[in-house]
Amino acid sequence: MARRSKCLRHCRVRAQFKAYPTLATGMREGYSRFYADPALQALFARELNALESILSGVYGNSGLFIQAHSSIASVLPAHLLRHVVELVPSGRNILSGAVRAEPTALPFGNDSFRLVVVQHGSELVDDADAFAGELSRVLAPEGIALVLGFNPYGSWRPWLSWQAARGARLRLRSSHEWQHVFARQHIETLQIRYPGLILPNDPSAPVGRYARWITKTFARFGSSWLLLARKRRSTLTPLRLRSAPREMALNPRLAPGAHRACA
Repeated sequence: MARRSKCLRHCRVRAQFKAYPTLATGMREGYSRFYADPALQALFARELNALESILSGVYGNSGLFIQAHSSIASVLPAHLLRHVVELVPSGRNILSGAVRAEPTALPFGNDSFRLVVVQHGSELVDDADAFAGELSRVLAPEGIALVLGFNPYGSWRPWLSWQAARGARLRLRSSHEWQHVFARQHIETLQIRYPGLILPNDPSAPVGRYARWITKTFARFGSSWLLLARKRRSTLTPLRLRSAPREMALNPRLAPGAHRACA
């Protein structure tokens, strides 16, 4: 009897191992199906259009753009940066593109980028604190960070839960969570905007005065948020030491009144 139970457990374990490739394939198909949805395509295009007014004033040598998925043809609006490094998640906690690395160990030097844009690329990263630490490290002082994410308390939450049941599981975090994470990395949040859509079944832009009013009024309950932040400069400033009395005696100078008297 004990031998039969042992054989049954062994067969059950083998069946689970055989099922792993099928589960992994199903998860990849779930993400591909999710990011190919027309509602999501329209949302990402709307978010990039919202960055146009911000990027027009950002200039420098290099920028970093972490996209949501390889199936999304994302292009940053016009900017003044000379070069932009683009990365996309190729799995959980893996980025690929110009280089292949983990989000918590980016292969770039300190203060490398004047601009960092993360469009839903953080939702496949488990450790948000470590990821924010890497973004802070590669971001130059006074550099701009733009992070876009799904609203976990918005009107898209039921649709996102349904997509998660089909294999597209995301780590949803609110804008205030990212604000606290950035604050621990000395990145100051300047503004939080809501450029998303209200309903996923209507990816078109709102038409008419009433529709635009509805979208603007309930934007914070919509699909996504945009966090605009800036890396603070180091608070360590050199102090100017005052001259010692002995040095002043060795280098005497006339007081302003004495100069006028001599003149």
